Amino acid sequence: MQYTTKRLFIHIVSIVVLLSCPFMFGNTGCGHSVTFPEEQAKALQDSLDQSRSSLGFPGGMLGVRQVGGATWMGTSGNAEIDSSLAQINNDNIFLKIKDFLIAPAYAVNTSTPMRSDMYTRIGSVTKTYTAALIMKFVEEGIINLDDKVEDWMGPGYYPGSDIVTVKQLLNMTSGYSNYTQTDAFSTQYTSNPKAIFQPETLVNYARTSDEPNEFYPGKGWNYSNTNYVILGLIAEKAGKAAFKDLVQQKILNKLYIKQSYVPAITDNTIHSPHVNGYKNDDGSWVNTTDHTPSIAFSAGNMISNLPNMLDWIQALHEYRLLTKESVDKMMTWVTLSDGSEWNGEDLGYGLGISYNKGATGHNGDIDGYKVCTYKYKNHYFAVILNTDSPPAGDVDTVFWNAVRTLYPNDNI
Repeated sequence: MQYTTKRLFIHIVSIVVLLSCPFMFGNTGCGHSVTFPEEQAKALQDSLDQSRSSLGFPGGMLGVRQVGGATWMGTSGNAEIDSSLAQINNDNIFLKIKDFLIAPAYAVNTSTPMRSDMYTRIGSVTKTYTAALIMKFVEEGIINLDDKVEDWMGPGYYPGSDIVTVKQLLNMTSGYSNYTQTDAFSTQYTSNPKAIFQPETLVNYARTSDEPNEFYPGKGWNYSNTNYVILGLIAEKAGKAAFKDLVQQKILNKLYIKQSYVPAITDNTIHSPHVNGYKNDDGSWVNTTDHTPSIAFSAGNMISNLPNMLDWIQALHEYRLLTKESVDKMMTWVTLSDGSEWNGEDLGYGLGISYNKGATGHNGDIDGYKVCTYKYKNHYFAVILNTDSPPAGDVDTVFWNAVRTLYPNDNI
């Protein structure tokens, strides 16, 4: 599509108007409460814009909340890309408008800018909810962390299920292989990314693979979605209800988290307004919004938004759902090398929550989306990007850039 000089000028003026209040989508006024430091708010917005300029994601959001204090939320770029303008810019030439660097492919499209209230898929951040749900059952005396998988799923359910414990599923030391890395799953999903997958089908990809167990339980560590699908199935047996209903009743309703939910297994849609997801396909952005989240079930199918992501990470750390004893167990780390007791390395994994250089939380991705939410020192952070394609979908870089903005003297 060709744009005349006059039409391009109109689009640029529209962009300038939108960007004249870079914090406009936050809690109050221009997106930060009156008590959030103005200089920090501007620096965080600059950090987000600079991350987008260097990485090239179509749109992103950043939320930061002071522990016991104010919240700031900022956005950059678009939640939806006009299909006629979806060619990815690879020549690193940018238009500079009011000190913001915007890729030309995005600068002429202002139809759906990012807004902080938009729904988004959160991928493996779902694991924090699944782990918390299991811990609720532990607190109620229904599940014991030392229960064996077979205690809940029946004899011979999975190779080694008479040995593997619920705790080992939670901290990824079970040895169960990851179904998303099996050829059978990849072939099926690639052929039809909108197809519906039942949870037991997902487990079966790993169970029937050439290597269903990567190591003896407790003698290693590997990140496996299989663990968390099984945990979701165990939760359903413990709660005698569907996973989606258990999360709603035992977590979301209790915390008054209103814009988060678990979709039905057959539901590929997202509530509106929502962020579209995109993947890089040979230099063009391809819309993946309606790709099935059933590929993840309780390992990664949830939907949320930026404020709710902050609400959730805060609720975990401040014992608003679980007792301090339960949260302490969740934050008892093992090493990512061999699953042994954590001895202070940069990385560790607990019960559905991770440790990364002092930050505690989780990241997540699912086709076209990359997110993370963490607590670091005196702030909670949440980041949403609408692509998981590298390098644009490097959500950790966006997060650490924001952390360094607030903690410039930390060696991170």
